[in-house]
Amino acid sequence: MKKVFQALFASRQLRTQLILYIMIISLAVMAGASYFIYSFMQNMVKIQNERLLYQQFQQLDHNIGGLVKEIDRLSMLFLRDDHIQRFLYKISEKTEEEFLESKNDVQRVIADFIDNYNYIDSIYITANNLGAVGGSQKRTLVYDREAWQQSFFTSEPFHQTIEQYPRLIIHSGIKKSFYNPYLTGKDDGYLISLMRGTRAIYDPNTSATLIFNIDERYLSSIYSTALNREEGDMYIASADGTVISASEEGRVGTPSHFKPGEELENGAYGSLDDEKAGRNMQVVYYKLHNGGWFLLKEIPLSQYADQILGVQRMLILVFTISVLAIFIASYFWLRKIIKPLNQLSGKMKDMSRGELGVTVDHVPNNELGTVIRRFNEMSLSMVELVEKNNEIQEKKRELELEALQYQINPHFLYNTLNMIRWMAVIVKADNIVNTIVALGNILRPVFSSKDSMCTLRDELSYVDNYLKIINMRFNNNITFTMDVQEQWMDCQVPRFILQPLLENSIASGRQSEDFAIQIRIEATGDENHLMLSVADSGVGMDTGTLEALNEKLARGESPKPTAEGSGIGLNNVNKRIRLYYGAEYGIQFVPTDQGAKVIITLPARR
Repeated sequence: MKKVFQALFASRQLRTQLILYIMIISLAVMAGASYFIYSFMQNMVKIQNERLLYQQFQQLDHNIGGLVKEIDRLSMLFLRDDHIQRFLYKISEKTEEEFLESKNDVQRVIADFIDNYNYIDSIYITANNLGAVGGSQKRTLVYDREAWQQSFFTSEPFHQTIEQYPRLIIHSGIKKSFYNPYLTGKDDGYLISLMRGTRAIYDPNTSATLIFNIDERYLSSIYSTALNREEGDMYIASADGTVISASEEGRVGTPSHFKPGEELENGAYGSLDDEKAGRNMQVVYYKLHNGGWFLLKEIPLSQYADQILGVQRMLILVFTISVLAIFIASYFWLRKIIKPLNQLSGKMKDMSRGELGVTVDHVPNNELGTVIRRFNEMSLSMVELVEKNNEIQEKKRELELEALQYQINPHFLYNTLNMIRWMAVIVKADNIVNTIVALGNILRPVFSSKDSMCTLRDELSYVDNYLKIINMRFNNNITFTMDVQEQWMDCQVPRFILQPLLENSIASGRQSEDFAIQIRIEATGDENHLMLSVADSGVGMDTGTLEALNEKLARGESPKPTAEGSGIGLNNVNKRIRLYYGAEYGIQFVPTDQGAKVIITLPARR
């Protein structure tokens, strides 16, 4: 079985795996829900039975309380009889002969009471100094004092009766042989004794005890008549947990499964689960209002299972139908859901075989549809990338061919400049010689180095050669000074960033061909920043023009063209610096008293 499950879960079909997972989860959820419903129904049946029992217990409490009140009334009626009053009058002063002479009258009164009230088993009157007289309907008995001294006058019920005079005291679990030792076997059953201390009306001393006995079987008949033995046993127990009356014969006098104690109030009600003879059962208890007794019923839990057997069968039927419905619905639903995924899987296999540009036609409106759309986009993008790559390769071949064709051009240019220089030397034209040397120095880094970065020292050397050529044009009217300390000379800067700024200063700052301009380059900074400033002594610009120029440079726009130049060089330098280092670096014009001044902000890197 374990191998079968492993094989099923190891299936490469996602649909099979999803169906299995859904079925397992559904089975687990439904099994848990069924168990919960079953337990809930069983608990509901228990609660409902408890409520019915509570009403039944209240009725039984009323019946038993009514019986106790009736015995109390009869005992008072019994004591008002003239024969009983004569018997009790000064009973402590009577002799034994006088006591025996009046017993016949007492016995007739007792016999009349027992004949009229069949729930009275026996009646006894005890005299502290003479013994007892009384009996049942079938037997009468007179005890002398010595016999009762050993049994009754030393007992706890007698002392409680004397102490709590004139209350009626209820005692249980007393055998009939306690009063009549001649009773044995089946005749010797249990009694419920109701006792009270008594005296004659005109006698100030309590000198006798009246005992009304009720057979325990009569008490059990009150609640046993309507009791179905299959529904459990019912019994009455005292506060110490001793059974004093039970529907099951032979249980009286044994300990109950529940010892409630005396701390519960009258009318207290509850239940607990217990086990008896290997059977689980529910014990429901109720405290009676008389005698400190508890009425209990033991209900087998199997009875509740029988009551909800129909519900259990219905749950099984619903569970089976639900599982089948879930399986069928899951099969067709997952088949529909997985269909686009299967198509996507097939298209990906086609792509792995080299078929580019394949797409899935059916795109669902869910997360899977998002994946399919991205696949379609990727597939089409791959075709475009292949086409672009082919174009790039073709362009690369063309550029390589063009580079090979023009590879000789720099050598030709150097050789030509060198020839012109020697021709100028021959005719002793020093100005031409100096110009040719400066131009060669300018062109050398352009053709010899492909690195976009250089040291500040090389950049200043390039600028120096550039100004030499420019001064040939402007009759040495441009004065160039540098204030750069040695510590900044090895800093790396982008190539050709100063020459466009110098060209801009010359073009915008001069007023005529013979107008002299002073250009000054300074370098300052700290550990992280290098700031190069280019200042000229030209005509400068007003505040509005300066702010507009800075705004255009900040937005990456080219300055407005002028008659002297297009302004493209400034924007070109600014963009190059930002591409290299970021938006926090670049060029900016600052106000000055004379001419124009621009500051280049760069990171200080060596």
